[in-house]
Amino acid sequence: MSEGVMKSYAKELYEKEVVVKAAYAFTDRAYIHLDVRGENYLVSLVPKGEEQEERLYAEFENELIAQETRRMVSERTKHIREMIVARALSSTMIDLKDEGADEEENLFDADAILTDWYEEYEK
Repeated sequence: MSEGVMKSYAKELYEKEVVVKAAYAFTDRAYIHLDVRGENYLVSLVPKGEEQEERLYAEFENELIAQETRRMVSERTKHIREMIVARALSSTMIDLKDEGADEEENLFDADAILTDWYEEYEK
């Protein structure tokens, strides 16, 4: 097995999370070593099988771009997703007072529920 080539990727282009996610996508095909030196991430890919290193790095670099694009889209649409979830949750809220909740409240004795089991049975 070869030692592999160490390639560098600029921190200004990729977030740490993006590099780690891209590396994770290749754990089934390569042994991966990640490091940081100055303003660069260092990545070493050693193929597990007969795959060529050049092709592996080319696909890794495509995965970096895909992961960075996902991160950017996620960041830009965060508020929209939050509003959608808030709207979905708010429209499912039930007003218990309108549906006979008063009758249900009388079925449970708050003092019995809040009493510690040991206080009740270890006298």
